[in-house]
Amino acid sequence: MSSALRAQHVPRHRRQGVASSRSTLMQASVLMAAGSTISRLLGFVRNYMFGMILAGSMSSAASAFSAANTLPNTVWLLVGGGTLNAILVPAIVRAVKRPDRGGDYISRLMTLVAAVSLGITVVCMVGVPLLLPLTSGVLPPETHALAVQLGYWMMPQVFFSALYVMCGQLLNAHDSFGPYQWAPVLNNLVGIIGAGMFFAMWGAVGSPATWTLPMIIAMAAINVGGSAAQVVFLFWYVKKLDLRLRPRWGFRGLGLGKLSKIGLWTLGMLALGQLGIWATRWSTGRAGWMTEQLRDDPERAARYPNLLTLDWAYMAFMIPQGIIGVAVVTAVFPAISRRAVDDDHAGAMARYAETSRMLAVPMMLCAVLFIALAGPIMWVIGGGTGEIGARANGTVLVAYMLGLVPFASLYLIKRVFYAYEDARTPFLTQIPVTVISLAAIPVILLTVDPLWATASAAGASSFGNLVSWLMGTWQLRRHARRLGTTPPSLAREGLVLGKLLVAGLIAWAAGAGLVALLDDLFWSHRLTAVLLGAVVGAIMTAVFAGAGWLLKISEVRQLLGYSGRVVNRLTRRGRPVTS
Repeated sequence: MSSALRAQHVPRHRRQGVASSRSTLMQASVLMAAGSTISRLLGFVRNYMFGMILAGSMSSAASAFSAANTLPNTVWLLVGGGTLNAILVPAIVRAVKRPDRGGDYISRLMTLVAAVSLGITVVCMVGVPLLLPLTSGVLPPETHALAVQLGYWMMPQVFFSALYVMCGQLLNAHDSFGPYQWAPVLNNLVGIIGAGMFFAMWGAVGSPATWTLPMIIAMAAINVGGSAAQVVFLFWYVKKLDLRLRPRWGFRGLGLGKLSKIGLWTLGMLALGQLGIWATRWSTGRAGWMTEQLRDDPERAARYPNLLTLDWAYMAFMIPQGIIGVAVVTAVFPAISRRAVDDDHAGAMARYAETSRMLAVPMMLCAVLFIALAGPIMWVIGGGTGEIGARANGTVLVAYMLGLVPFASLYLIKRVFYAYEDARTPFLTQIPVTVISLAAIPVILLTVDPLWATASAAGASSFGNLVSWLMGTWQLRRHARRLGTTPPSLAREGLVLGKLLVAGLIAWAAGAGLVALLDDLFWSHRLTAVLLGAVVGAIMTAVFAGAGWLLKISEVRQLLGYSGRVVNRLTRRGRPVTS
């Protein structure tokens, strides 16, 4: 493990000196982004190997596995995932100020989380046959039977996910960000190794009828084992915090009233988010119908993006948010929480404003990159897709990418409210996304050509994110005034975003022109598309950075300066020593 990563594991109370806030934020963000990038790359390998086991993504066994694996993920997301992520850091930051550095409080909180999540896991295991239709609809009998059996064995992921988040947020609250972002790498490695062993023993098994109990247990063990490995990895670093944690009962004084209230609001927000996602999928109904009608004419059917396209496009949309957005916000969240706890409201708002502007730079760049390269991207990540289908699928990715900057900015705004233990406002900011997605259903179904139905559904989601971001910004300014401090400057943020948009449009024009010029080469081979995409992306990045420099965007100049210092350090390390 690198020295940079080890440094991130040193608890805050043991560190010597205090780095500048911006330098610390950038270093932590880069470290977490690196872990997330490697994890996502390994995730693609893992998914590819699972596809080999399941004889492709369209087999009945693949549908059963997808349904069974979606079930614990959905339960975890709705019951505990977002709730724990939102409330743990502020609660732990407050506890750390106690004489025992929060050891007693955190021991009791961790015991409670483990007990409750274990209970939920047991209940959901019993209820798998009832829960499965809620998340995956009505499945064919053989597929449903295999999904139920897999679901029983895969549900323990809920328990390990709870412990993973608890340990990860405990480390984050102590400014030890590295392990939480690198643990999924271990999860994916377990999945890759396990899938390789499964394939060596049984090969491809696409029919549910051929699955035996040992196969079911092995498949579940790969997934549950990966989740458990993450917990063991994180707990090794938690022990280094010297908090003397141990199982401890007695939950009075935990502030459960406040925490449960926050959790209920967060649960409501997540439920609204899920409803919005379902609404987006419902809007694609006519496109799916056309695909079914044209199943004997694959070339024409490929022109109608539908549900699977939504999944692929959203996965691509979440790459910059997952790698950059989550890393930056996770790194700054404890600092904002500490300022909120210390009643340094001006400091909290200043840290938010600085982070918001810095975050907008890579998000704007990623948006224009993905828009210019949308078709080739959807071709590379979409196995079994031809040029016609990939071009059509690219329109859906473009529609999603139009909302990337508001989506990332709103994610940060929600975390500021969580730092003040306010989960009600994030719930309110989720309403516009869901309402707009729901309102778009009849409009798209009744008036939009099925060729554009899926892209329109994604576009409605992006428009909802824009409205929610504007609402969240307004709410945050009201919150700042109630705290007696000056809200972040709208004029400055608007000026930065306006300049970034200009730089982005210039970079997009350069990229779109190159993609059009090299069109035949892009579609000659997937590997060629990857290499050309990297070249075009590098050119667009240079154009964006140059435009940002000429427009005097200070955040662009700061990021370029930081990148230059990193390159210089790496160059000096690699330079041979001369006598």
